[in-house]
Amino acid sequence: MQVADVAAAPLTHTISRAQAVTFLQPPFMTFDLTILMKKGDRTSAIRNIRDLGSQQTIKYGVVEGGSTKNFFRVTQTGVFPRMYSTMQASRSTSYLQGTEEGVRRVRQSTDRHPFAFIGEKYMLEYQARQAPCDLTTVSAHAHEYSGKYHLAVKKGLDATTKRKLEEALENVKNSGRLDALYKKWWVERVQCSRAPSSAVTSGLAVLVPIVVALFRVTGE
Repeated sequence: MQVADVAAAPLTHTISRAQAVTFLQPPFMTFDLTILMKKGDRTSAIRNIRDLGSQQTIKYGVVEGGSTKNFFRVTQTGVFPRMYSTMQASRSTSYLQGTEEGVRRVRQSTDRHPFAFIGEKYMLEYQARQAPCDLTTVSAHAHEYSGKYHLAVKKGLDATTKRKLEEALENVKNSGRLDALYKKWWVERVQCSRAPSSAVTSGLAVLVPIVVALFRVTGE
C-alpha cells in the first residue's frame, strides 16, 4: 500500500472522508450542485432541482458511490427523499460509474427520452462548454447542499507543517492567482460561445499551482 502526505484533487469534504484524512482550511473552492441536460424543449422547463424532482418525464442519475449520491441518501427534506427513492428503484440506469458515463448518457438522450445528470457545478459546467455545444447546465439551487473542495493531508501530520500549508493556501487564494488561472483555462478557452461563466475558480485547473505554492512555503 502506498502512503501519501498530501492529497491534491477536487476532493469534496464529507464526514466519512474526514475520518480518514485531515482537510486543510480554507477550502480552495465552494460550489452548488448542477444539473447537466441536453438542450431541448422538455429540459427547458427545468430551472432547479425542485423542478426536476417534481416531474416524471426526465430521468436522472448521479455517480455511484460519490458525495452527490450520499447527499441524496442522507437528506430528509424537500424533494431529495423522493428523488433518492426514484433512483433507488432504477439503480441500473440511475447510478453511473463516473462523470464520463453521465455526460455520455445525457448526449445520447433525446427530447422523447431525456436524461439529466446531477453533479458538482464546475465539473459539469466544463462539459457544457465543450463542442458540439449540445449541452446546458442549470444550477440546482439546493440550499441544503454545501459543497467544498479541500486539499487533504494524512492524519497526524505535525502541527507546524499543517499551519504552514494552510497559511500558504490562504495566500494563494487571496492573491487572485486562482481566479486568473480559472479565466485562462476555463473561460478564455471555451468552445461554446454561450456557455455559462463563473467568477469562482475550478478545482481541476488550479491544483498544480496550489501544490507548488504550498511546497515552496514549506521547503519540501
